[in-house]
Amino acid sequence: MGIFFLTKPSGSKSWIEEHPEIGKITFARSKRSKTLKLFVKPFHGLLVKLPPGCSTKKALIFAKRNQNWIQQARGRAHEIEKLSRDFFHTHAEVPKPKIRRFLIQRLDSLAHQHDFVYAKVSIRNQKSRWGSCSTHNNISLNQNLYYLPPELLDYVLLHELAHTIRKDHSPAFWTILYNILGRDRTKQTRRDLKYFEFLFHRPPESG
Repeated sequence: MGIFFLTKPSGSKSWIEEHPEIGKITFARSKRSKTLKLFVKPFHGLLVKLPPGCSTKKALIFAKRNQNWIQQARGRAHEIEKLSRDFFHTHAEVPKPKIRRFLIQRLDSLAHQHDFVYAKVSIRNQKSRWGSCSTHNNISLNQNLYYLPPELLDYVLLHELAHTIRKDHSPAFWTILYNILGRDRTKQTRRDLKYFEFLFHRPPESG
């Protein structure tokens, strides 16, 4: 069970209610959903998804049964919100062309240095991933990588470049990174990267 979600929500009709024990809950009914599901996201709060035919009463019972998880998820979400506000309210917005140039130049440099070859690169505002590499070796990078410390940025770029050779996360894939960064540094960098999850969640303009 992830800290932010039991499952990822999709588009649906929604309404909001205030529960005396749980607090504000957004309910959403979706034809695609087959079971009741919960989702907690920074700056958005708790979402309960309902499958067709499920009553609000049943959804509330489900939410109450998962109050411990909701409390933990909200606590983590509040931490993310604070980190996000502190960061984005003290860092000026960087023009997207500058971000693109910087990330592509660094990717090219690492690819040349370590003999990786990729096809194309795109820079996007991804909501939950730092990057990805397609079966055709097209690399997609999150624009918020720009704000990471250099060693964490390089790790993500090398991670995606390694996927040009191995598409999975098998031992062979990790060996590629261990040979470049070392086993201990790779593992520590992966742990350090979790702190910067707040970059996926920019504060609302009014917040």
